[in-house]
Amino acid sequence: MSHAKRVRDTEFVAPSLKKNRSTAAPITLLPAPAAETTPGRVYVFGTGDCAQLGLTEDVTSRKEPANLAALNDEEIVDIAAGGMHNMALTNDGKLWSWGVNDQRTLGRSGDEFIPLPVDGLDDVKVVKVACSDSLTVALSATGHVYTWGTFRSAEGILGHSKEKEVQDLPTIVHGIEGIVDIATGTDHVLALDARGFVYSWGNGQQMQLGRRIVARRMLNGLTPESVGAKGITRVGAGSYHSFAIDGDGKAYAWGLNTYGQCGNEDPRVDNIPGVAPIEALADEEIVDIQGGEHHTIALTKDGRLFGFGRSDSHQLGLGYTEAPGSEVTDTHKKAIRKPTLIPDLPMIKAISVGGNHTLALSQAGDVYAWGFGEMLACGNGEEEDVPKPLKLTGQQIADRRVIRVAAGGQHSVILAVQDK
Repeated sequence: MSHAKRVRDTEFVAPSLKKNRSTAAPITLLPAPAAETTPGRVYVFGTGDCAQLGLTEDVTSRKEPANLAALNDEEIVDIAAGGMHNMALTNDGKLWSWGVNDQRTLGRSGDEFIPLPVDGLDDVKVVKVACSDSLTVALSATGHVYTWGTFRSAEGILGHSKEKEVQDLPTIVHGIEGIVDIATGTDHVLALDARGFVYSWGNGQQMQLGRRIVARRMLNGLTPESVGAKGITRVGAGSYHSFAIDGDGKAYAWGLNTYGQCGNEDPRVDNIPGVAPIEALADEEIVDIQGGEHHTIALTKDGRLFGFGRSDSHQLGLGYTEAPGSEVTDTHKKAIRKPTLIPDLPMIKAISVGGNHTLALSQAGDVYAWGFGEMLACGNGEEEDVPKPLKLTGQQIADRRVIRVAAGGQHSVILAVQDK
């Protein structure tokens, strides 16, 4: 029996309304967070030598999607994949976890190689979950954020907070409320509140927090602070860069830009220190934008995808690693800095970007994968890079329609239903 301390949650609290000084009109509040409602079965593929697949200690890889039977009796409505761990969300707002637990990212004790319930959230209904490398973040129906695990920096463990190096069980994040969306990078978190304000915390060494963190005071980054953006309706993140989308579908980015992953095409600009519009996407209405280690994928309202950033392992799915006719060739830094339309895809409704591979879910419920293939995370059965979007197949999903996708560091997770 678990003796974990129970965490109590209260009703959704939107931040207090403030008057606009020029019009005296109240700020429009974003809707309270809501969970997915359609349950499905979980399938995994890729590398599992660090427990990422959840298929017991004897299964260290899967070339094609394999059913995670341990969760078949649970009504799973959402999934999330981190560097080497995963979360599954049930329709009653509970979490199951599996994978690496070195910094307590699973939020529980017990076997890492099979899914088990997260402790300490008995009175909390979770509606969304996100996984970084060594941290897990959960958003409750009441608009509160819970975290466990730790943040890391280039020097090693940074800490979970100023008071705690590693957080064993879920704990509420103080200082923010009325949160409606969350996103995680490798070692940072973004949270969007109902007023359209974005907060960030974690490691800020690559400017991914949207504010400068003095090296000798890196622990200051562990406290949530506003990035200064207004009117935002969604947030996203890459490993070391961050994104926001406003009510008009305009995308913004900040953080590491060494490969142009923030959408700034100037090769001399290695970092974007604060929130900046992605000018090359100004004419597009963006509904989601996510990043991997050094690349970015943006989804438009009409289902098209744009890719930009690092491309040496075909992370962008364009079939080439450098822009045709490019005058600058750097074999150690292959990148396509200009946001470029990814061709030969059907209408896409959802994306998930792993470290160096991408999953795209079509309106028809098919999954397309591309990018780094050595770890089998693209699910095509080959240990080779996938240069262009390739439709995911496999005997176990032949009669299934996929409804959710999650790309991890070296593995992938999908949620699928019986195809009628």
